[in-house]
Amino acid sequence: MAFSLSLPSCLLAVLGLVSPGPETGAREAQELLRIVTTIPDLADIARRVGGDAVRVDCIARGSENLHSVRLRPSHMVVTSKADIFIQVGLALEHSWVPGLLESSRNRRIAIAGPLNVGDGWPGRIEIPVTLDRTAGVDIHPLGNPHINLHPGFGPFAARKIRDRLKEERPQSAEMFDERCAAYEKLVAGHAKRWSRISELLKGRKVVQYHKEFSYLCKANGLEMVGALEPKPGVPPTPGHLAKLAVKMREQEVRVVLHGPWTPGRVAKDAAQRAGARAVELQVMTQREGDSWHAFMDRSHEALLEAWGLELQKAEPGKEKEDG
Repeated sequence: MAFSLSLPSCLLAVLGLVSPGPETGAREAQELLRIVTTIPDLADIARRVGGDAVRVDCIARGSENLHSVRLRPSHMVVTSKADIFIQVGLALEHSWVPGLLESSRNRRIAIAGPLNVGDGWPGRIEIPVTLDRTAGVDIHPLGNPHINLHPGFGPFAARKIRDRLKEERPQSAEMFDERCAAYEKLVAGHAKRWSRISELLKGRKVVQYHKEFSYLCKANGLEMVGALEPKPGVPPTPGHLAKLAVKMREQEVRVVLHGPWTPGRVAKDAAQRAGARAVELQVMTQREGDSWHAFMDRSHEALLEAWGLELQKAEPGKEKEDG
């Protein structure tokens, strides 16, 4: 059976399909912002600031070398659907993020660009004097990019993420502000203990395998004597290790720090030659459900244990645990 609609009726029908009706804003508010982060630290912080308004996926695993993360097809899928892509920046992920973004063909991210949390980071260290390959393999023109190991990274990143979320969902700005403030308060509670630990560590000397713990060491007053890598990203050579062992003995270095992805045997042998001990530290938040502040708790406790130190209990009411 044939039927027809009047012109006004047709117009109303079309407008009902293309015009933002009163329910559109509510529906948009209910849609989750899809976020992809490069490291678990950023994933944890994004969830804490975004709350129920976000869905967060992460690329790197906790034990990976962030200079050469192994990409999988699933990473391209989630990135292709992302509303926001968050990375540390400072050239930390430069060897794999550009290829991931290009392969994902996410026009939204291509236009807006990734959120580089490291932009504006104060007190960058180890900025190279020269940028040619003679200075090493892992050259970072903006300085050491491993800022996620600095005790101030959590609040700094939270504020950056909060601001981007407010741009995307201005109607939820108040919620993002509140959640960010709550997170900063949470970290401040943990930072009280970190500060007390740093007082015990101050002035002690350390060697790293790769300079990924530099911010953690500097924040705790540790003196960095050298690295097992003769140049960033270059494997240790026998000659370099021999010279470093002499230097370590002369300066009474007792600890060599290395990450999960570096050759533990090399670190252990180098430490033993100098009468020191090799200590493996995590380089980022671990499994899903872990948190950046818990990761930093473990990092500080591991440093205490490395030197055989013990933190005395705080006086009642002096140190408050915030969870």
